[in-house]
Amino acid sequence: MSLWERHCEACHDGKTVLDGKVVADKGQIKKKYKTLEEFAGACGKSPECMNIVKHEEGLLLKVGAEIGLAPSGKR
Repeated sequence: MSLWERHCEACHDGKTVLDGKVVADKGQIKKKYKTLEEFAGACGKSPECMNIVKHEEGLLLKVGAEIGLAPSGKR
């Protein structure tokens, strides 16, 4: 099981609603964030429901790589 599947996919399914908005799915995340660093930085400012992972930059970088984001400078 990937880190994305274990920690993210259940809420980032394009159906889950948080604060009146549908949470972005994997495809939307890939379009919004162009690099791993941008993705990890945004996750660090995420809602409380992501507290279990949002302060784990290494984990977030691995998740971003799993969904196809590249490090800055390697696009």
